[in-house]
Amino acid sequence: MLKFTRIIIQTLVLVMVGGTAQAGLSICNKADVQHSFAVAFKDGESYVSKGWWNIDPGACKTVIGGDLTRRYYYFRAIATGRDFTGAEYAFCTVQASFDIVGDENCQSRGYDKSLFKKLDTGKSAKDFTLNLVMADPPAPVGEQAGTYGEPYSDFVVFQECRLRDGANFCAFHANGTKFFVYDDGRTPQRIFSILKGFDYGTPISVKGDLVGVYDTTAEVVLRDVYERGYDRSDALLEQMQGYWYAVDDPNAQFNILGAERENQYDGQIMETEYLSIQESCNEFSGAGPYLYARDEEIGEGLCYGIDSIGDFEMTLIYLPRGNFLEYRKLD
Repeated sequence: MLKFTRIIIQTLVLVMVGGTAQAGLSICNKADVQHSFAVAFKDGESYVSKGWWNIDPGACKTVIGGDLTRRYYYFRAIATGRDFTGAEYAFCTVQASFDIVGDENCQSRGYDKSLFKKLDTGKSAKDFTLNLVMADPPAPVGEQAGTYGEPYSDFVVFQECRLRDGANFCAFHANGTKFFVYDDGRTPQRIFSILKGFDYGTPISVKGDLVGVYDTTAEVVLRDVYERGYDRSDALLEQMQGYWYAVDDPNAQFNILGAERENQYDGQIMETEYLSIQESCNEFSGAGPYLYARDEEIGEGLCYGIDSIGDFEMTLIYLPRGNFLEYRKLD
């Protein structure tokens, strides 16, 4: 048997909380070591990156003062012996204090190129607090990938955390399937703490074990989760959120919440479908993206072309028939 020395690097977990007493973007260090923090955001036609704020354990600092004027910011938080995972947006930095205009040609301008995470502060938030906390220690060898089933990782859409039939669980969607994560001791509590901080429809990345696959659902045990950046599919799904009615029959309505669509007719709930925005759908490919809607009970999947989506109107193309379905938003 080979002997080796393992170096353990703890992972930084970010808990996001809105609604602080002081306006602006504040950072609170709930971890046990000092962190250096940098932020980036769109300012006019250019991106601006600023740093570093050194934040001691237990301290908070406001990195952007006044009412927040935009929804999305980007950040980087580093500390000795900590691993800043899930970052995928590049901005210019230097090791000393900096205030840099522009996110391109960093190295040719004498700067470093560093990866940041995307932060969603909400559609109308005037203030926001980001709490930096530490993950649980690495799992024992017996709880590594493959302990409870086939290793699983994917980009998914968060749905909910709640109590049902006496069991606490969180759920997310991927490719028309609803995945359940049960609070039964196998998934660390830190994972549930992170999941409970997400809103409906938040794009996330997960890693764990696939315990079982059923008709329209699956069960997983998770070891890692973090919020990821929005791609085109996520942006389209976000535009679809809310209550809609059919133009040709206003009694036909549906509510899209996260990646689920609850269909109603004349006020009566008909069925729930699991939604997925895809580049192909069954035998249809090209000229996408497509909306895939899978019935929660019977598993039947329907494909729609996405013709247009606006703030208050949406037009889908029912496939394979090809007829246009026009909808208007109720709220």
